[in-house]
Amino acid sequence: LTLSSADIALVPACCGSVRAAFSAMRRRRAATPDGQCDHSAEKTQAVVQNGHASEHCDEALSLLKARGCKDFLARLSFVGIFVTENILHAINFEFEIDAMVAPAVAPLPREAAVCLHLVHIIFGLFGAAFVIISGFDSAGRTAMTKGTSMMLVFMSTITWTWWVNRQGIPYWDLDPYPFWDMRCSAEKRNRTVHILKNVAIVGALTMMQQMAKYEMAASTAKPTFLEGLVTALRPWSFSATIAPQLVLLAVLRRLLGISLPGYAATFMLVLSIIAIQCAANLVNSYVDFRRGIDTKDNAGDRTLVDGLVTPTVLKVLAMFCTVWWFAFYAWSVVATGFHHMVLGLAALGTFLAIGYTAGPAPLKYIGLGDLAVFISFGPGVVAYSSIVLVGAVHWEALAFTVPVGLFVVATLHANNYRDIESDSSTGARTVAILLGPKASLRYYDLLLLGAHAAALASGYYYGCSGALASLAVLPQSLWLCMRIRRRATLRTQDEETAKSTMMFAVALGLGIVIMPGAEPSRLGLAVCVLVVAVLKVFAN
Repeated sequence: LTLSSADIALVPACCGSVRAAFSAMRRRRAATPDGQCDHSAEKTQAVVQNGHASEHCDEALSLLKARGCKDFLARLSFVGIFVTENILHAINFEFEIDAMVAPAVAPLPREAAVCLHLVHIIFGLFGAAFVIISGFDSAGRTAMTKGTSMMLVFMSTITWTWWVNRQGIPYWDLDPYPFWDMRCSAEKRNRTVHILKNVAIVGALTMMQQMAKYEMAASTAKPTFLEGLVTALRPWSFSATIAPQLVLLAVLRRLLGISLPGYAATFMLVLSIIAIQCAANLVNSYVDFRRGIDTKDNAGDRTLVDGLVTPTVLKVLAMFCTVWWFAFYAWSVVATGFHHMVLGLAALGTFLAIGYTAGPAPLKYIGLGDLAVFISFGPGVVAYSSIVLVGAVHWEALAFTVPVGLFVVATLHANNYRDIESDSSTGARTVAILLGPKASLRYYDLLLLGAHAAALASGYYYGCSGALASLAVLPQSLWLCMRIRRRATLRTQDEETAKSTMMFAVALGLGIVIMPGAEPSRLGLAVCVLVVAVLKVFAN
């Protein structure tokens, strides 16, 4: 070890600083009667400083908040390739299905490959977008955890279809030599490089996700405006809209063999129904807050009671979502030649969605909320969507989506059961209040277990063994029935039920896609169980 002259010159200065510190300590000890050092003033000053600092610590010290162009460029450099890649996947969708994805998932049907490739594109695009958004404010913690989860699913599935089982040729069947052997084929080396690269990306994504989770757990800061907007829309509840559509599409395409109009029309249909659901959620939040039903002590929806957004912002969002829905509604009426059922069903669904908590006689508070939700997210929306997509309503579609509707009603009932006390104080008469606490629990059990029974009954009647795949979610349903009885977890019971609704719909829809006939398939059942397990991990 060598020291430069500059290093040596610092030694006297350091020694002098140490001597000064000890001298000051001796003076403080001598000035105190009992000989003890008095640090009370310093402690008080530190507490005050820490108090001021804690108000802004999350804003100032968040590792995820971008502080300049360099931070945003770093995010763009990392996930920009995923955005570009998935745009190209969308452009070449049909070609890639036939050339890459379908051979990789064989002997599963082509429709299963379509589902998987849609997951690639949607999860890859939205995951990358969330990671980019995570740099704006403390809401980035939520965006980062969700975005990285979606990208982890994307990386896992794309690694299998593109590199492990590329074009139906497994990696281990290429040649008998390990990749470091000189006799190894160029194809195997190329695949190895890409597989290892994807493993490294998975590691980086996991580190980013864990950082966001640790920061979220340690944070006590109030959520920001951006996070408030997300909370107001209640995205976890979108399963009530998406789930029936997934099962409907599976029944139309595989069970009935009807060609669908195209991806654009289908996506716009689902997004527009989500828009009216968002409007209903926002109206519900606003009305319950204005009537004093939602308070800081009992509200599950924290949008207005915690001041995440103002009532004005909430009303503007509701208007935007309503206009979006009416624009699609008008198009669907014209596109179907002014079909009387399209006119009637869409008008009925809009009335039930908005009238659930708004208007002179809110349906929720006169004991009709469960029926309104069942019609809106069950037979009503399924019949409307079926006519818009294929021009007719089919009994098979209604039968297989009734079980999903029961799960949606269970999500609503979990919310109303939690709010029995607050709703009762305002004179409301929800189904949970009419039944009472004990009967409400049995009603919740009946909805979930009845959904499984209805799915099996529909499968038996129409000769579709794919309905057996819904049993993969039965352990989750039984867990929910136990969970609702624990007060410590009751506050998020509706959110957990909504997640399970999506798992149930995916299992049932995928089962119909893979096993539309009467003969069950061990491979098909195994794939459905695996997908449900992945969804369970992703939901958590």
